[in-house]
Amino acid sequence: MLAGIPSVVYGFFALAFVAPVILNDLLGLDVGTFSVLSAGLVLGIMIIPTVASLSEDAMSAVPDSLRQGSLALGANKMRTTLRVVFPAAVSGIAASIVLALSRAVGETMIVALAAGTQARMVSGPTEVGQTMTGFIAQTATGESTPGTLTYNTLFAVGLLLFLITFVVNMISIRLVRKFREAY
Repeated sequence: MLAGIPSVVYGFFALAFVAPVILNDLLGLDVGTFSVLSAGLVLGIMIIPTVASLSEDAMSAVPDSLRQGSLALGANKMRTTLRVVFPAAVSGIAASIVLALSRAVGETMIVALAAGTQARMVSGPTEVGQTMTGFIAQTATGESTPGTLTYNTLFAVGLLLFLITFVVNMISIRLVRKFREAY
């Protein structure tokens, strides 16, 4: 159900509920309307369905013979899940986490609404900030002339974002291959 919610709704949720109610009132943090912390919390909520769904698929793909073998040896369902199914599905679970993190890195709307749109260095989680995708969305108005600083900055930020995503994916591929078990 959470996977079908548009990201603008998540952003509004962060703006209207997470920052004023949870962070300010419940936790007593001094957070303004916009903060990187509220954006991060809501991004975490947003990626839960992706991780849960893909992890469930990875755990379901473990052959039943492994489960039956564990149960036949006297293990209960919890022990079978923790000692047999989870280790066999860990590569799929790791892939789901990386996929969800990649989606969070590329998310623009939640961060634009919850963290603000000030392109600056952030020194604390309660400050206003902007992501690279937010900068690209804000700056790429179609009026950037090729060869100008703004035009070149757009491509530099896009290239940096691509490199970060590429490195994260390469690391995840190595992790998945390291822990993959074939049946």
